[in-house]
Amino acid sequence: MIEPLYVRPVIAINDFLPIFLSGGLILLFGSFYAAITTLVKMEKLKRVYMIGAYLFWILQLYSTYFLTMKIHSQPFTVKAMIIAMVAYLMVPHIYYYLITKSEERYEN
Repeated sequence: MIEPLYVRPVIAINDFLPIFLSGGLILLFGSFYAAITTLVKMEKLKRVYMIGAYLFWILQLYSTYFLTMKIHSQPFTVKAMIIAMVAYLMVPHIYYYLITKSEERYEN
């Protein structure tokens, strides 16, 4: 008999609502982080608001951690989520840097 490659752990019915809410909060906090970061980079908001953006990123990180613990993720999945969260922290800054450098290049 062939063993399955991966056996998904059973998730308790009582954990459905926290899992659902944490998934939604990941999207919500990520949207706020991206929006505030974008508005600060466009100079529509003052730089002091970046503290709020980073606070939303930390809340998103915690929600992601909470979700991975509730669904009993494997160590590889947890590492992948950590890498994704670090990338999500850096990508808006890299993107804006590339845009400003390309604008400077074409203006000169």
